[in-house]
Amino acid sequence: MSQSPKSGPTPPKPGASKPGEPRGGYLRVALLLAPVAAVAIGGGLLLAHWGKRAETPPPPPPVAAEPPAPRGPVTVEVAGGDGAILTVASPDDRQISDEGLKALHTFESNTGTTALLVWYRGALQVEDYGPGTRPADLMDGAGLQAGLLTFLTGKAIQDGFLTSADQPLGQIFPDWKDDPRGRITVRDLLVGSSGLGFPPDNGTPGGPAAADAGAWLKGLALEAEPGTRYKPAEGELQVLALVLEKATRQPLAAYLSQGLWAAIGARPAEMLLDDGGRATVVGCCVKATARDWLRLGLLLKDGGQVENRPVLPMPWVEEMQRPTLFARNEGMRVRLAWPREKGGPIKAAEAFAEPDTVFMAGAGGQRLYVSKAADLVILRLGRAVEPWDDATLVNLVTRHLERPPEPKRTPYSSIAVQPQGLAMPPIVTPRKPPTVVTVPLDAAPSHGKAAQPDLPTAPAVPGAPGPSNAGSPSADKTPHRR
Repeated sequence: MSQSPKSGPTPPKPGASKPGEPRGGYLRVALLLAPVAAVAIGGGLLLAHWGKRAETPPPPPPVAAEPPAPRGPVTVEVAGGDGAILTVASPDDRQISDEGLKALHTFESNTGTTALLVWYRGALQVEDYGPGTRPADLMDGAGLQAGLLTFLTGKAIQDGFLTSADQPLGQIFPDWKDDPRGRITVRDLLVGSSGLGFPPDNGTPGGPAAADAGAWLKGLALEAEPGTRYKPAEGELQVLALVLEKATRQPLAAYLSQGLWAAIGARPAEMLLDDGGRATVVGCCVKATARDWLRLGLLLKDGGQVENRPVLPMPWVEEMQRPTLFARNEGMRVRLAWPREKGGPIKAAEAFAEPDTVFMAGAGGQRLYVSKAADLVILRLGRAVEPWDDATLVNLVTRHLERPPEPKRTPYSSIAVQPQGLAMPPIVTPRKPPTVVTVPLDAAPSHGKAAQPDLPTAPAVPGAPGPSNAGSPSADKTPHRR
């Protein structure tokens, strides 16, 4: 009988789970480790990528854009000329007393005067400057540019750029041709009767005119009919500056240099352009030396001439000094000292010692006084003083001047003071005429003296009347009948 093999435990197969161990354990571990492996692989790739970027050179830094040019008024030069230097009187030839000089120094310190110049009889008698100010410094006229523009307007008329002072602005500004503002004339701007309304701060830095003068001009409104309202304004001077630039087709500084500034021998000056650099701003900051401001007074005194050479038409200079229809003390941006009216536009506690005084007036005591009869010009620039008495400085200077001796007067002459260089022959009293004794021809011989010889008589003419007996007692006294 056959014998079967012995039965026993079967050996585990390779890879089979041990007894007591759950099935699929390795699979769960693999599933848990798979995300970790993926994150590790991704991080490695990312680090490798960053490593490559770090190896490349960094790009150049971006170039910063240039900041825009600052906007604001631009200073422009007014070219000057090579005129003669003003004559300065030596201390020995000075024609103002020492007492007058002391009084002027006191006046300067009390009023904060920066520059005080006195021209008298052909020379500078006084030229004083405040602390820190030199003769070559450019100083703001602070309102004296009104007279400067009036002079230049006369030159533009002479050169043919303007037809006359009565030319309407509608012929100059095309936009105003059919506008009521076109009826404004150049004279209205000079006199102060344009009727325009102006915003504040005209022509000052930061003001509307300084930002864009062209846009400012278009925005002006007409408040009154031109020529009917008297209200001088600084804005009218700004309009006048734009008129001159439009009529002459060149910047105001260029025409001022060509037509006036170089001709009077002035040195370079300064003006401002608006923010865009297209138009000149005249509301402020027109700067020149004190001597050159004084030259405008000399031009006014001499009737538009410089060293006997005509620069401006004399009729225009005379018209500047005529009273307007609105005020007896106001000319074309020039004030007249006579007649003196209490409560009038000229503030003065006393009358002017020189009644023919005219002057250009700026803000707060900036003054340029002119007396043609006295050959006197006074310039004062400095701190604004309110109120300003217009007669104080003029009379202070006048009372301390050494006057030339007046010509001897006789009952037969009424000689006025002659201009310098014009000598008149002296007038003498004529000799007394001799006494004449009239003796009638038919008078009787006087007694006690030798008888007068008989004069021969002419033969009688037939038909002629006999000798007259008018002197005899028996003469016919019957009145004649017609």
